[in-house]
Amino acid sequence: MDCLFIINPIAGGHAGKKIAAELKRGLHVRDFRKHVVFTDPENLETQVLSLASGCDLIVAAGGDGTVSAIACILGTLDRPPPLAILPLGTGNDLARSLGWWKVWNHGGLEYFSSGISAGKVEAMDLWSCEEDSRFIGYAGFGLDARVVAAVSKIRMKRFCHNFGKRWNQFLYVAVGLKYILSLMLKFGSTDMDVCFFDKKGNMNQVKLRNHAALILSNIEHYAGGGALSSASCWSDGKLEAYVIPTVRAYLGLLLRGRIAFFPNPRATYQACSVKIIGKQNLPVQLDGEWAQDYTERDTIKIQHVRALPVLVPPANFAVKESAGSRWSKSPILKRDTSSILPDPATTSRN
Repeated sequence: MDCLFIINPIAGGHAGKKIAAELKRGLHVRDFRKHVVFTDPENLETQVLSLASGCDLIVAAGGDGTVSAIACILGTLDRPPPLAILPLGTGNDLARSLGWWKVWNHGGLEYFSSGISAGKVEAMDLWSCEEDSRFIGYAGFGLDARVVAAVSKIRMKRFCHNFGKRWNQFLYVAVGLKYILSLMLKFGSTDMDVCFFDKKGNMNQVKLRNHAALILSNIEHYAGGGALSSASCWSDGKLEAYVIPTVRAYLGLLLRGRIAFFPNPRATYQACSVKIIGKQNLPVQLDGEWAQDYTERDTIKIQHVRALPVLVPPANFAVKESAGSRWSKSPILKRDTSSILPDPATTSRN
């Protein structure tokens, strides 16, 4: 089996470099051929497309931004290889939702490798936000997007490149408090008209005025471990929409999943596609990365693009054998995973 590890070298305070070195030293198992490369941010699309051909599995090692970028590029292929996640970022919401965050934190690289051998390929929805932007986890409009945009600008500064996960977490908290205070003082609220469409095209229109945020999610986790609806399904062609009217409601959303007695929230709406008309400049974040600011004249359309193959560990996964023995006994990934995916040519984009 050919497995390509695409690693963000600066993720997790340069933990990516350590993982690459560990991969090159170990995991020498029969019938398993690994290739390790570092991401090239300036040429990531060319890099992924040129290396993915002929691979049985792609492992994206990094945070949600790295994983999402690689997944969206794989989504342009007719038959992309399955994608697994080695979580090295700050939030790791995609890895948490698919189960890889728990596997990685339980036992590191060997446990992760055993998880791959025991895993199965499933389909995961890929979504578009207008023609040139895509996401697989969630999209945020309003307060959380403003926080992500501000943090992104700070992290782009050269002196921030060597800081690790704890620094990034502190940065999100500090910037978040700033924007939360501004919103409490009646600055930075969000106004938009939103149309939610079901599979048959029926529309439910709502007008949001002086709201904190709108979150559209395809997964179960948000903002580094916050819990969303337990009914969320990443392969049903639907997004869960969470209308966040106040700062208090937003803080409650962040605490769910982190405090045991807080139940998971219920989605306000479910939709197969969404149209948003901003009544002011509207910032947008996709999978925890700032996307852009839309103007009040823009109409934003969120639509289902296709399904992608992802590898997920079993929910009750436990290591009973060494990684080497599992690999030697079980060539688990078949080259043809098309049976779980719709034909891209016939996938509905409505």
